[in-house]
Amino acid sequence: MHEYPSLVFHLKNTELFEDLSEDELEQLSRITPYRKFAAGEIIYHMEDPADALYFIRDGMVKVSMYFPNGKEMILGILGQYDIFGELLLLNSERRPNQAEAVTDTTLIVMPEQDFQKLLTEQPQIAMKFIRVMSTRLWQAQQFQAEVGAFDAPERLANLLMRLAQDFGVEGERGTIIDLNLTQQDLAKMIGATRETVSHSLARLLEYGAVRRRRSPITVNTEKLQEFLDEANEG
Repeated sequence: MHEYPSLVFHLKNTELFEDLSEDELEQLSRITPYRKFAAGEIIYHMEDPADALYFIRDGMVKVSMYFPNGKEMILGILGQYDIFGELLLLNSERRPNQAEAVTDTTLIVMPEQDFQKLLTEQPQIAMKFIRVMSTRLWQAQQFQAEVGAFDAPERLANLLMRLAQDFGVEGERGTIIDLNLTQQDLAKMIGATRETVSHSLARLLEYGAVRRRRSPITVNTEKLQEFLDEANEG
């Protein structure tokens, strides 16, 4: 079995590039260097030039927006092989959000000009990129719908279910979400206050959907789903 060079192997495992040939991946690897970021290091700020697309080789990244009043809204937590910085094709040419390494993280970086050229030369990648953009748009619309339709405990249960599915590890007491998220972080992800999240976690703990409410949070996904089903029925 052929051994892929490390960078080529990781490119092959990203959704956008999985259909490229080995030669095409080798060529691509020459323009996509690795960059390492320490936990807590800013990858780019809001209003920075949108000059690259990023793929997570390993680690974890938080994408946020900051508002003039100083408040932060966490748009998502991303893990291995996820793509971010995809809004580099907007006409503004400036970053509309901020990206920060949650843990020590290694990224594959594709310069904007090279990505533009690749989209022109490889139509199948352009179609996959459209799907990525469509998924992010759907997720944003889903969040807006949740804010309007559900109270904070239901929004928190939805969030914990997604985090458990994306990052959870099974343990003796349930699914462990070991992302080092504080209650303030959770509040920024569901559009609530820290106090509201604390009360919501207590309610989910009483229900049995949460087994441990401090990091690492442990949840019972079956009870979380049951809680959400009841909310939908109500």
